[in-house]
Amino acid sequence: MSKKNKKILAIIPARGGSKGIPKKNIKLLMGKPLIAYTIEAAKKSKYLDRVIVSTDSPEIAKVAKKYGAEVPFMRPAEYATDTASTESVLRHALLWLEKEENFYPDIVLLMEATNPIRRKGLVDEVIEKFIASGADTVLTACPTHGHFWRS
Repeated sequence: MSKKNKKILAIIPARGGSKGIPKKNIKLLMGKPLIAYTIEAAKKSKYLDRVIVSTDSPEIAKVAKKYGAEVPFMRPAEYATDTASTESVLRHALLWLEKEENFYPDIVLLMEATNPIRRKGLVDEVIEKFIASGADTVLTACPTHGHFWRS
């Protein structure tokens, strides 16, 4: 499988109702909204055809558009609860794109706004490894050393 003729979509879920840190997706981090870092990383990819934010929040939608993401729909309340799964959010987005835009991506990247630190080129590296591997799923991870504030 190669990138040729493949439609590659990034979906960034960003719920407005965070209880732990209210409005966390648009809180400023070093002068920019948290979600901006993920959108910018996606927009720098040479492979992504579309970058979509799935949100229930008009505030998040406005910020996402400012940084270059599409927000073609507002996420229904049933997919914006504490208990809604990421899978249900992705499924909703994909079904909406199929029904409303006749858009069927070949590859979908889930990019979390709450993980803003990505080294340069990581998005394209992941896409390249995914295509080369023939796998149906690729997951990025990094080692941790437990809680740094505990002994």
